[in-house]
Amino acid sequence: MGRDSNGVAEESIDSLQVVNYPCTRLITLNRPDVLNALSLEMAQHILWLHLKKPHPYFPRDAIYILKGAGNKSFCAGGDIRAIVANGTLFPFLNMTYRLNYYIRTMPNPQVSLWNGYVMGGGVGVSIHGRYRVASERALFAMPETLIGMFPDIGASWFLPRLPFRGLGLYLGLTGARLKGADVVHTGLATHYVPSEKFNQLEESLCQIDDPSKVEPCLEEFAVKQLPQFTLEPHCKLIEDIFTLKDTTTVEGIIDALSADGSDFAKEALKQLDKASPTCLKITLELMRKGAALKTMREAMSMEYNVIQRIAQGNEFNIGVKALLIDKTKEPQWDPKTLQEVTPSYLEHFFSNEGLLPWDPEAAF
Repeated sequence: MGRDSNGVAEESIDSLQVVNYPCTRLITLNRPDVLNALSLEMAQHILWLHLKKPHPYFPRDAIYILKGAGNKSFCAGGDIRAIVANGTLFPFLNMTYRLNYYIRTMPNPQVSLWNGYVMGGGVGVSIHGRYRVASERALFAMPETLIGMFPDIGASWFLPRLPFRGLGLYLGLTGARLKGADVVHTGLATHYVPSEKFNQLEESLCQIDDPSKVEPCLEEFAVKQLPQFTLEPHCKLIEDIFTLKDTTTVEGIIDALSADGSDFAKEALKQLDKASPTCLKITLELMRKGAALKTMREAMSMEYNVIQRIAQGNEFNIGVKALLIDKTKEPQWDPKTLQEVTPSYLEHFFSNEGLLPWDPEAAF
């Protein structure tokens, strides 16, 4: 191990830099050339550090700070192109699910610094920690339905529980983006700090000498009066159309948006039209079921089963090929229409027959 400023470098890898300070551990996702996309190796190493190499002085109390290298991205999600090319989709998802659940249940406070893109797997490694600090550059999205997947990493737990009615389903189905202070307004982030103060905040967090001082430190830098919530003019529409009810259907949502006719509704329709019909219906059903569950563990177990069904099929490969590899931007979804995604076909994705059970406490 070697010294780095006032900290001591822990066992790092090229894509993940780790430095211990007296009361904190700074973890940097270090792949700025690919927007700090999360790889299987990175997820494994973070979990290994948490389980096998905790902070030497405060193993249960140390503050874990998670950031992305550079200014463009915290983490733009999993490295999907590499995962598909290497055939490691299921090992990657298995590892990230375990990591996300551990972050949710570990005693240590985690502070994630959201500066730039926060998408998919990047949401997963941060949303379940205690603190998420967003700058004006933060850009949050869960765009999985557009690539033949569904919002996972516990999204069926946290999206239905956002404080604005209907917002979780709206974000999950459309992949809509939230920027800056809007991420705090919606409860996805806990604090709003201008990007110009991020380096100073990071330095102050690293110099904390008592784990109990993390919250006062964050409050010192956080903006008390947030900029206006830009979705405020559309909250009524979102509530009316996307609030989960027993009778809610994707077809009904599309009909209601079409009848509304506003520019906001038209943009939502445009995104829904691009998405996988199968994954739209899976997402709605996951949100409906997730809203009724009592624990996040139940939600992640449910998602883990559905992920296995997705991995058995071809929808994800179709989406990734069209959007990220060939870049035709015209995935040929199968089934092609919402009408073809029948109740019996949808039910198949929620059957656990023949699937591997999810065990987040399995030996590592």
